[in-house]
Amino acid sequence: MSFRKARATKIGGKFLSYGESGSGKSTFQLTFPKVACIDSETGIAHYEGKDIELNNGKTYNNLVMVDNTSDLDELESDLDDFINGEYDGQIETLSIDSETKFYNTMQIGATEVEERRARKKGGDVDDAGISVKQWGRIKIINMKLQQAKIDLSSKGTHVVSVAQEIELKDDDGKKVIGYKPDMHKSVKFDYDTILRHYTKKEKDGSVSFWAEVIKDRTNVTKVGQQIENPCFDIWKDYYDSMNGLETNTTSYKNDLKTSTESMIDQADKSEVLAAEFKDILKTFKDKDTLLKVNKLMKDKGVSIKELEMQTPEVLTELIDFAKLQLA
Repeated sequence: MSFRKARATKIGGKFLSYGESGSGKSTFQLTFPKVACIDSETGIAHYEGKDIELNNGKTYNNLVMVDNTSDLDELESDLDDFINGEYDGQIETLSIDSETKFYNTMQIGATEVEERRARKKGGDVDDAGISVKQWGRIKIINMKLQQAKIDLSSKGTHVVSVAQEIELKDDDGKKVIGYKPDMHKSVKFDYDTILRHYTKKEKDGSVSFWAEVIKDRTNVTKVGQQIENPCFDIWKDYYDSMNGLETNTTSYKNDLKTSTESMIDQADKSEVLAAEFKDILKTFKDKDTLLKVNKLMKDKGVSIKELEMQTPEVLTELIDFAKLQLA
């Protein structure tokens, strides 16, 4: 049994900040305490070693470390370093700017895989889109990275993901009916607070910076609330109230790794067993024998086209039955 007694614990906030270029996303992340930023666009360079003053008059200088990379392996390595405690006491916030760039890297990699396959088959590279299988791999990579962020939050470290936005249009594709972050659609469920940043041009010609609350598990703000000059100070008291509490460190990333490895192992076994079963079927010369095997397959709900999708246990049963008919 893995249940524990429910108790108040210290956690870090998981924030998703998205919006158009110049809407204040980068400055928002730098209002968090002791920030280490994974910068995939070199946009954070404009703020390194400088005071950042918001329109509300508050000044921040919280950027401690920067890693300039858009490499997925390095992103994962950085997350592992934080989870393993390499920066304990030095860093209180990890920001990723931008998630969109890493998502694009995944899509480019998947497209290149499909293009290589098309070349090998003599097909048209221009027609090579991302296959369902590759989209599945992109989802798995995203899940792996998100689980690492959740684990980091469980240690009491804040996580801020910055993303660009894309427009949502009506069925005619003409009218803009909303906006969403340009990242994998599944990840939004993992964040505690989601903000969409935007700007307003005031009557005097100046620009003001705002954020609409899309989601907030903390209940510090309300969904639909419009916040001028959004900054971490709004949630500071909520998270400071957890100081002194123990953390409940999770290992979701390791859980996912174990589950994924188990699935891969099962898939590999199924692939080998399916090939063996097909080879046995090719040796059948008696129609009655083949009908008996087909009946068992039907009873098991197994299609010859989906043999690789069956469990090793089912395939082993089919193989043993088929071999028995040959005896």
